[in-house]
Amino acid sequence: MRKFRTLLSLLLLLESRSLQVKLIKAAGLLLKPTPAFVKSVHAWMPALTGIVCTHALSGATTEVKSSIGDSVTLRVGEELDFEFVTSRYFAQSFSIEGLPEGINSDLGYGEGKLTGSVSEAGNYAIEIIGYRYPGYSGNSTPVFTLSLTVENPDSGPVSSFLAFEELNALGDSWYHSNWFGSFYLSQSGNWIYHQHLGWIYVDATSENDIWLYDEDLHWLYTSKDLFPFFYSNSRRNWLYLISDSSDYRFWDYSSGKKI
Repeated sequence: MRKFRTLLSLLLLLESRSLQVKLIKAAGLLLKPTPAFVKSVHAWMPALTGIVCTHALSGATTEVKSSIGDSVTLRVGEELDFEFVTSRYFAQSFSIEGLPEGINSDLGYGEGKLTGSVSEAGNYAIEIIGYRYPGYSGNSTPVFTLSLTVENPDSGPVSSFLAFEELNALGDSWYHSNWFGSFYLSQSGNWIYHQHLGWIYVDATSENDIWLYDEDLHWLYTSKDLFPFFYSNSRRNWLYLISDSSDYRFWDYSSGKKI
């Protein structure tokens, strides 16, 4: 019996040592960092950090931009069509300061548009800021400043033959003169579109004396005192402008016919 107890004690002692080694190995396994896991954690951290930091608007990541830049020049009455977006992320609200009278804003998710026309010449600074959340809340973009220059039509073909104070801006580059009527001022050259004359080329000698080139009748002369009478250089006679006809433009005094 004593031998059996001694043997049993020896076996238990050996087993306890074996169990201790197993526990130590298990503890080492749990406490030992796994290289692949550690690497994956380090790989995730920058990505997660980027999502947290850059998704909010800030000057370093998101700004207001426009494909046509930050400077626009128009004439009085000419229509503005200015579009802008936020990049890199979308702003959910915008604040706009410095809009001149006549210019309206149409704002959406991450984008906006400014349209309308200005009736007074001047230099206007329009400031646009995008915000992360509705109601101008959250992080914001840097200030985007649109420099809008509105000029009087006092350069080019208009001032050549019409005093500016006699013109009324109708919008969309249309103007009305008390003596010359309504016309559209093109953006290139001296071509204008007159409500009765159609497309004509303007070559002025003074504010109230003008030569007009018509594709059919060629050079015509009129002035503030003569209008609606025109002298035809090619026909060597006088014409009278017919303003109430859609089929004819002039009465030819030489032939006694409408043309």
